[in-house]
Amino acid sequence: MSINARTLSTFLAATLGPLCFASIAACRAPQAASSAPAIQLTPYTAPDQTASAGVPAGWKVVSGEQTVITMTGPNGETVQLGEVAVALNAPFQLGKSPGAGIELSMPYSTPLAQKLTLILQQGATLSGNPVPTVSITSNTPIQIPASIAVCGRIVASLNGSAGAKDMLAVLCSMPVDAGGTYKNIILLAEAPVATAAQAAPIARAIFGSYRLPAAWLQKKVAPFQAAPAAPAAKGGKPLTAAEANAETAMILRQTQQMVNAGNNAANCFDLSVLRETPTPLLPRSCGGNAP
Repeated sequence: MSINARTLSTFLAATLGPLCFASIAACRAPQAASSAPAIQLTPYTAPDQTASAGVPAGWKVVSGEQTVITMTGPNGETVQLGEVAVALNAPFQLGKSPGAGIELSMPYSTPLAQKLTLILQQGATLSGNPVPTVSITSNTPIQIPASIAVCGRIVASLNGSAGAKDMLAVLCSMPVDAGGTYKNIILLAEAPVATAAQAAPIARAIFGSYRLPAAWLQKKVAPFQAAPAAPAAKGGKPLTAAEANAETAMILRQTQQMVNAGNNAANCFDLSVLRETPTPLLPRSCGGNAP
């Protein structure tokens, strides 16, 4: 989904555990909260079958396609699951988009919470809205190998064209690809300050229900720009039969390696970010201790 299409208050799915909106009331009495009745959700699957999530009573789905689901609540809440902001690994330029599906320039080394701020500000600017003020309350890293993604759960407040909101977000920056770009996969829930405490457990339940079919999850975490294919000729001359066979074998090895890496990235992303599997229970390829 393009940043140009809407103000990017985005965010990536997960059960947020102890995270609360930036409201003290939302974090009170954790033991009582843990014994509260489970939030009842009605299953929803996007018409194109690319994603699913649960919808609470009184909420409605605004859109669902291409792995992204957006829904709104009765008190001004909004939840967006699975948005992607593609960034060029270059100095940030507010309001300037590199184009060709790349929404913004942003150094990969930018701290994760600041990335969320820049993405939100870029989205607002490209939509013709005032630049919002974003205040980060907390940023909790998600334990996942950096070779797969750098992820975190973020609590923040946003003051923009729609007024003051509190936010829960999960943001994952995938590695920089062969074209110097990288995906930022985002899940976000926001609510007016006055209702954020009541919305927090509902948002967490929605996050925890978000699922992608394996094939679409692999596409989601795949590089935006794939590595260029190996040259079909050497020094401008046709390859000999032996060279062609060797190159074919190399391409097959590289392809299998990329497939294996993609499968592992999707599996680790699903286990660590979406399902919040405790780190010791993750497979070793995902940074855990399990075989």
